[in-house]
Amino acid sequence: MKIVLVNKFWYSRGGAEKVAILTKELLEQAGHTVEVFGMRHPDNIFDNKYFTDFIDYNSASLWQKIKFGARAIYNKQAATNFEKLLQDFQPDVVHFHNIYHQLSCSIIAVAHRLKIKTVMTLHDYKLISPNYNLFHHGDVSQECIGGKYYRCLMHNCMENRSESVLATIEAYFVDLIGYKKMINKYLSPSEFLRTKFLSAGFEDKQIEVLPNPLRAGEFISQVAMGEYVGYIGRLAPEKGLDYLLAAAELLPEINFKIAGSGPSEKYLSNLIEKNKISNVEFVGQKHGADLQSFIMHSRIMVVPSVWHENAPMSVVEAKAHGKVVVAFAMGGISEILPAELLVKPKDVTELSQKIKTWFNSSSEKLSDMGQCLQLQAKQNNSPEIYLDRLLKVYKK
Repeated sequence: MKIVLVNKFWYSRGGAEKVAILTKELLEQAGHTVEVFGMRHPDNIFDNKYFTDFIDYNSASLWQKIKFGARAIYNKQAATNFEKLLQDFQPDVVHFHNIYHQLSCSIIAVAHRLKIKTVMTLHDYKLISPNYNLFHHGDVSQECIGGKYYRCLMHNCMENRSESVLATIEAYFVDLIGYKKMINKYLSPSEFLRTKFLSAGFEDKQIEVLPNPLRAGEFISQVAMGEYVGYIGRLAPEKGLDYLLAAAELLPEINFKIAGSGPSEKYLSNLIEKNKISNVEFVGQKHGADLQSFIMHSRIMVVPSVWHENAPMSVVEAKAHGKVVVAFAMGGISEILPAELLVKPKDVTELSQKIKTWFNSSSEKLSDMGQCLQLQAKQNNSPEIYLDRLLKVYKK
């Protein structure tokens, strides 16, 4: 079978990129022919002549931001280059991942016009809300679901007026052109996200749940019992790290290590300094073997997200390593962790108590829970199961 995988970035940037890259590897190992499409980036591990020009929103001038904003709604270069790729490669299936902003939904229409079957993995809520994570101004917000995109303008859901205007226009344009109906099958990594899309008007038969995969090597049989509470992920408001720091402040006898980077890094560092929190260490981003080592040498992991996470790889990866994960009961996280590991959202007291209880548990108790979590991960996230189910979708 010939498959084109589409994602904005082709390096280990986040969960969507990990899934797209691993999907390529698994398909090729199974004997299928795979081509990729995306945006040029200095960190990409894959590239070809069809990739679009690099767009850097962070360092763009005002005029560039206006130009890039128009491309977010309809990227003509992406559509042209993608059509050349499809005509040259003649795939059986196109599998979309994250395409918004840099590539735009314009490429969906290209595949539809050429009568090529399409699949899209849903990594967030972008197709049902201008705000892709349903979170702004410090809280979960679902007011735009159901086509009420104008509310993004009313409440400045992007926390930036110009971005809110652009996101609103983009959302209405996507509906107007009918891009959503051009996808033959949607894949949702969680039942929670699938339910949200159904509430927004998607049909039951359109969306199938397929949990994200892990590499076989990420399932670790020998579990080390470390001496710190670990966090891996982006440093951003929706990740709830201010609540984690507040919990750490209540537990001065326990060491916390935070792996990641993001827009909240300076704010969090200032918060630590202001409150004189001495038991928290930032260790920077971790990838590959360093990431595995970080998880392995933690005693427990914590995911304090305060937005409706879909199916965070941080939880799945920790489970594969046989680690206990304490988390707020938000979104898809509640599907992949048992009740005894979940905490009422934003409850710092309960979070600190739960962390203390599990951190001080015996190695035997931690190992028993870790083995149960690892078994769940093997049953739901093993590469073999993912590939088998994905191929059935393609063939169907």
